[in-house]
Amino acid sequence: MLRINFQKQKIVMQLEELFRGFGLSVFMAEFITLFLVLLVISIIFWLAVGRFKLHSALCNIYLSFALVQVLPAQMMEFGKNIPALAFLILLVALTLLGKFTFDIHLSGSGLSYWKVFLMSFLEVGAIFSILIGFISDKELLRYISKDALFYFSSPWAKFAWLALPLLFLIYINKSE
Repeated sequence: MLRINFQKQKIVMQLEELFRGFGLSVFMAEFITLFLVLLVISIIFWLAVGRFKLHSALCNIYLSFALVQVLPAQMMEFGKNIPALAFLILLVALTLLGKFTFDIHLSGSGLSYWKVFLMSFLEVGAIFSILIGFISDKELLRYISKDALFYFSSPWAKFAWLALPLLFLIYINKSE
């Protein structure tokens, strides 16, 4: 554990030095790093799910979140991160069972890549926001800063990360 924290600190210090070389503040360096990490994960998510199944993936995110909210209290006694683990397991299971649950997909080739990417980005942000809500702030602050945590865990941020994918979905359907 100590070694992982040391390596994380070493990487962060190298990034800070790199961004300071560009004349950016530490806050801006962290924001850019967080954005780049989300960007890479969004592209991986998009490629894993596929551009035609992003609607279904959004339904799976909301359904997994709703199911975890009503888990019996006895299940939470096994560990403090059980809700986060249960959310991920449900999300993966529902995605794998996509043919049998929500077979909603985008048809045709009319959806541009920027819309697909933005939808993927918003879904990854929603997943991060939900996961961060299940893990204690004290534990998360060992890995990310207070500002980065605020982008996903403040009440308005949680609302935004859950509402924006739906609003963007409405925009996509209206614009076509």
